[in-house]
Amino acid sequence: MLSKRYTSQEGEKLERRVGLIAIVMVICLAILLVRVAWLQLVEGERYFLLSKNSRLRLLPLSPTRGVILDRKGKKLAGNEARFSLAVVPSNVAELDELINDLSKVVQLDKEGVRKKLLSAPNPFRPVSLKKNLGMSLVTFLLEREEDFPGVVIVTDPLRTYPFAETGSHLVGYVAEVSQKELALSSSFGVEMGDLVGKMGIEKVYNRYLQGEKGGRQIEVDAHGRPLRTISEADPLSGYDTYLTIDLEMQKVAEEELGARKGAVVIGDPHTGEILALVSHPSFNPGLFSRGLSREKWEELKNNPQDPLQNRAVRGEYPPASTFKIVVAMAALETHRIGIKDTFFCPGYYQVGNRVFKCWNEYGHGRIALREAIIESCDAYFYQLGLRVGVEKIAHFANLFGMGEPTGIDLASETQGLVPTRAWKRENRADSWYHGDTANLSIGQGYILASPLQMFRVISAVANGGYLIKPYLVKRIVDAHGKVVKENSHPSRKKIGLSSSNLKFLQRSLAGVVSEGTGWRARNETVSISGKTGTAQTSDEDRPHNWLLSYAPSDKPRLAAVVLVENREEDISIAAQISGRIFSRIFGEEDSLASLR
Repeated sequence: MLSKRYTSQEGEKLERRVGLIAIVMVICLAILLVRVAWLQLVEGERYFLLSKNSRLRLLPLSPTRGVILDRKGKKLAGNEARFSLAVVPSNVAELDELINDLSKVVQLDKEGVRKKLLSAPNPFRPVSLKKNLGMSLVTFLLEREEDFPGVVIVTDPLRTYPFAETGSHLVGYVAEVSQKELALSSSFGVEMGDLVGKMGIEKVYNRYLQGEKGGRQIEVDAHGRPLRTISEADPLSGYDTYLTIDLEMQKVAEEELGARKGAVVIGDPHTGEILALVSHPSFNPGLFSRGLSREKWEELKNNPQDPLQNRAVRGEYPPASTFKIVVAMAALETHRIGIKDTFFCPGYYQVGNRVFKCWNEYGHGRIALREAIIESCDAYFYQLGLRVGVEKIAHFANLFGMGEPTGIDLASETQGLVPTRAWKRENRADSWYHGDTANLSIGQGYILASPLQMFRVISAVANGGYLIKPYLVKRIVDAHGKVVKENSHPSRKKIGLSSSNLKFLQRSLAGVVSEGTGWRARNETVSISGKTGTAQTSDEDRPHNWLLSYAPSDKPRLAAVVLVENREEDISIAAQISGRIFSRIFGEEDSLASLR
């Protein structure tokens, strides 16, 4: 009896337990059903989109960069199609394995590639790893795409420079965007791996040249392989940019400067249009767009000849005797001297206990201003400068545009230096002495200027007293030829110089070439006016040599500045180069047909 009752009680407990378990299971099932219903009915669309998006990829389509052309439409920078290797990080399961496999067929910096892929801001977008792939490598990767999961071949334009080093400093170059540049607002729409302008016109007008990206949305399988195109938006090409540069003049200037270090600037003295801008040594900008190794970059950057330096715009040099143009005008405009007043030159001039020499050790005798300009007499200008004074000289130097950037459409232009008493006190903690004024009067001492700044000086004389603003871009057009930007109203302002003083100076500069120190510029093709200069440097045997000039003398159409750095030839080498340049340009009338 006891045994049966015990069994009955155990059965009842078991039934209760089973019932409890059943209730729990029903509750769990109900919760599960509610959750399923919620996911399907309420969040179904969201998860559907997530699932769909995990199978979609957006491939950027690079725009064609706008071309850069000279004033006559000759292409200075263009584009060619190229293939690049890229990887979509989200499609890579074994990153190290993929990098090892790729490094067997293409040269890669393994650690650099790994960091680049792991730090990609969007793992669903292709990350560019190697540009300018050969067709054989492209074919190999496409035929074995299953062996390289996540790898895609991207077609984008390669920046080309048909004339290599010709005009390299003014055209500039493109290279991969840096992290610092990406942070700038001007880099909107630019991603890592994109090429942007780094120098010259390529940099200053990058926002016009770069265009806007398009994109292709594709569906991929579980291995990241494309299945079909969902949608596509075409990229917008960059704008074409026409320069004021005349390619043939540029070539003539480069050929005549030759292998010498220095600069040449040629332009329209009335409008400020720059027709040729040369700096040598130069470089091939195509090296950068094809991908420059760190070793090659360091070699180029640390080259003692400094080929990346634009000497025409960024170089700072003592203007030497070319500055006598400014001193002479300061003296005439302030009535410190008349054109018939004379000074005596015995070959030197003593200031205090210091003797300042004239370049002609035998002296020029007693001469007036015109002869002093023609013969570039230093002793005359020491005396003239002391009579005018440093502050007046500095004032007129500023009127001629010295001591400030010219405003040309290139980056990192030098300001130059026009010293004053206050400048020396603040920067040298010293007083200004008469000897400083004597040095300044012949363009030596603290004063510094770029060839482009001196182009403004000679242009102001040639055009009748107007300070011009030099520029390089003539117009910018879109893909349909519509002008989106044009420099149709050149900037210039009247300095306010006496017309009689200007005419006197113009006659004097004509005499410099016809009978004075610039005689080596004379030629049978065109009359030239100008002013020579020999700038002393720390290496006494290797001074810089200048000629500021314009032609023809009676009705100037072109102005030019030639600077030969540390000349090792004839003291008149800048004049010789200028003469040959003008002779070649004016010898072919077609070369002047495009001028206003």
